Amino acid sequence: MPWGLIAALWVAEMASAFESAMILAALKVLVAQFRDPAMVGWLVTGFLIVGAAASAVVGRLGDLYGRRRVLLIVLTGGAIGSLISALSNSFAMLLAGRVLQGVTATILPLCIGLVRENLPADRVPSGIGLMISGASVGTAAGLIAGGVIVDHFSWHGIFAASASFCAAAWLAVRVLVPVSPTGVSGEPIDWLSGLLFAPGVTLVLLYLMGGKAWGWASAEAVGLLLAGIALCAWWVQLSLRSANPLIDVRALASRPIAVCCAASALIAMGTLQITVFFSLLLQAPTWTVAGLGLTATVAGFAKLPSNLTSVLAGPLGGWLTGRGGGRFAMVTGGLITTLGWVMVLIDASSVGIIIAELIVISFGTTMLFAVAPTIIAAAAPPQRTSEVTGMLGVIRSLFMGIGSQLVATLLAIDSVTNGRETYPSPFAYQVTLDAITALSFGAVLVSLALPGRKAPG
Repeated sequence: MPWGLIAALWVAEMASAFESAMILAALKVLVAQFRDPAMVGWLVTGFLIVGAAASAVVGRLGDLYGRRRVLLIVLTGGAIGSLISALSNSFAMLLAGRVLQGVTATILPLCIGLVRENLPADRVPSGIGLMISGASVGTAAGLIAGGVIVDHFSWHGIFAASASFCAAAWLAVRVLVPVSPTGVSGEPIDWLSGLLFAPGVTLVLLYLMGGKAWGWASAEAVGLLLAGIALCAWWVQLSLRSANPLIDVRALASRPIAVCCAASALIAMGTLQITVFFSLLLQAPTWTVAGLGLTATVAGFAKLPSNLTSVLAGPLGGWLTGRGGGRFAMVTGGLITTLGWVMVLIDASSVGIIIAELIVISFGTTMLFAVAPTIIAAAAPPQRTSEVTGMLGVIRSLFMGIGSQLVATLLAIDSVTNGRETYPSPFAYQVTLDAITALSFGAVLVSLALPGRKAPG
């Protein structure tokens, strides 16, 4: 195993996860300063939308022009965006930097492609698993370090730290990762088939993430959704007709890729709502019967053990894929995830019990995160590895948006109030848990459609 290469890519993926998570530690302070929670929320939404829309396109550019070169450009963009936010004196400038930071969400597909092009076939699953563990560590670091910096210095400091993280990752990649071969052939590339994809996905995500504030049925929101769907439909049509599309929708027709994307969509709709669900459950007052009445800080720390233990889940998922095949590893991860949610259904009466349940859920989910891109990387053409794994990220983001609305709707079906505050009732939590558990088990059933043979590297 070329540990220098793995270490450099691990740090790069940590930087990406750090940039995604560190903003959560500063939201309370930012809301207090700018006095508009909805506006501040776009610091999270804008990052997610840019990352989702750009994942497949940036991955494909890496396939074409060298993944190492594109990864260095992405890290440079992340560092510049962080510096813009760190030096900002207005919300517009802060948001602009944060949106530019969103390109770092495209790092994982590039790292997966670099693992495949540099490691022996039998080491690829373990290498990809290590990349996923880097995301777990980066998320934990973002939450903890971000909180410490905000509490003792200023919210500007988290962006300065993020810029430093990107710079360190850039240096590690520049020194330790070999130059990538380019995949440009003599055949002309249909650039329009790729350029339509990003704005189409962006408009759909804008509807999913902003529709509640604007009104789901308002003319503006529906217009965004219809325009996004139309652009995506046009992209599909052009991609199918093109001999060499920038983003090739035909790759998604491969059985292993289609099954992994479908299972990941179900997990995104359900299990990936874990932070929203448990944050509300832990912080709801005890008079609601369901809630535990914790502060936001304590509730945040309750998630920390699951982030740390999940570091082991990525390599384990890769190891199981290499030894027993992708179907076995996906089903195992899905069953562990489902078991965690069943445990919540049975008992969620104390912080200690919930911490244990979070560990189980997060461990299984991280295994799935490691296995799905490993299977996809093995099934995708080598010259399109980062593109297709980037598509997986797009699908996850789209269905996370759908899932967030589903969970919000279910939690609102019944409520309790003390005359001043209103919270979901125990019945609403029960219905929501039933739906999330069903979606998790649905991912297990879908995963059974994977080929039963041992996954190739």
